[in-house]
Amino acid sequence: MGIFKKLYQLLFLPLNLFKLWFFKVKHSEVTIFGPLLILNKGTMVLGDRARINSGKYKNPIGGDTRSSIVVKKNASLIIGANLRMSNSAIYCAQSITIGNNVMIGGSCKIWDSDFHPIDPDIRLATPNEGYKTAPIQIGNNVFVGGASIILKGTVIGENSVIGAGSVVTGNIPANEIWGGNPARFIKKLK
Repeated sequence: MGIFKKLYQLLFLPLNLFKLWFFKVKHSEVTIFGPLLILNKGTMVLGDRARINSGKYKNPIGGDTRSSIVVKKNASLIIGANLRMSNSAIYCAQSITIGNNVMIGGSCKIWDSDFHPIDPDIRLATPNEGYKTAPIQIGNNVFVGGASIILKGTVIGENSVIGAGSVVTGNIPANEIWGGNPARFIKKLK
């Protein structure tokens, strides 16, 4: 690791550890490169040996933003061991479960919420209330390619691959490659 990268990590290490403690995130052996935005008002578990890149100096393929993880009141985000995430955002209003050995590429978004109501009258009256949420489940050994969006209600089976730039909703079976907008089946994995 170059001296600049090492200094960058050391600069943000105490702040990131403080944020994990302050927001009561259950974790162990976590490595975070860069400034992580975190807000936890529910339950958040970050599995062993998680590695999170956050910031434009930590991802040479792009994703010139920091990583962010938001868990709303009464929501639950459970992340398994060996997470690899780079400059991506997770927003949990209800429930997100991410398995072991999951890789989340640069600039991905994982949202279990619509954020705003679909009905225009409700949206006009109360734009931040009455929106829909649905749990997300991502199985073990899944790879989510850069700039993909995983929407509410999605289930991704183990070992599956989501192609870069995909928009995913619904059920993705185990051991398959899906890609596109909306994501469609490409092929089975051996």
